[in-house]
Amino acid sequence: MEDAYRVEIEQVIRDDIEMTPRLSFLVAAAHEALVNAARHSGTAAMDLYAEVRSDGVQVNVRDRGRGFDPGVATAGGIAYSIVARVEDAGGSATIKSVPGFGTEVSLFMPSG
Repeated sequence: MEDAYRVEIEQVIRDDIEMTPRLSFLVAAAHEALVNAARHSGTAAMDLYAEVRSDGVQVNVRDRGRGFDPGVATAGGIAYSIVARVEDAGGSATIKSVPGFGTEVSLFMPSG
């Protein structure tokens, strides 16, 4: 992704876990969050944090780019490609963004 979009992704990954069908939804949503940041944030740097915890897997994607007004964002784009993908698999997703200050996508998939 760094080469394809000419961005730098600072990664912190704590522990690892065997891939499951449920976790594949989390990975796909995290990928979409990174692609969105690369395409729309206007910045060439973003952060990826992933942690395997006793209660599940947490992934955060953050950029410090142009941000957007979440109340104006199209429901079909972010709502489906990120939020619904994770929630349909039993996880949770939140997106926080402020125009001019960037965006943070927090994803969580519980164990089990």
